[in-house]
Amino acid sequence: MDDVWGEQSREGMFISVHSKEYAVTSFFHAIGPARAALLPGWCGNFLLTSAQVAQYLPDVERALAFTETERAAAVTQDWLGYSKGEEHVLDGPLRVWRVAANSGLGLCGLAAHLS
Repeated sequence: MDDVWGEQSREGMFISVHSKEYAVTSFFHAIGPARAALLPGWCGNFLLTSAQVAQYLPDVERALAFTETERAAAVTQDWLGYSKGEEHVLDGPLRVWRVAANSGLGLCGLAAHLS
């Protein structure tokens, strides 16, 4: 993926790599079907223009903004293990959406399973 993205700023990226675990699957399990239905694309895959990022951001914020109780419930449904300082799947995607929207950028989401 470094070859694809090159020297891009890490601020606009969220990458979650787990051995024998699927970050996108855990993410969707953690947020549940009602929140997942608010997200554009198909199972973590999308390619959006800057106008589409701005259009979909309110839905993404509704899907990924949690009360304390909702977040605690979502965290219990996320089965991924995190290293100290590693960004959680419940945090990284919304951060990247906001960076893209605030910078007038498009956004690409990719769920890759490497064997």
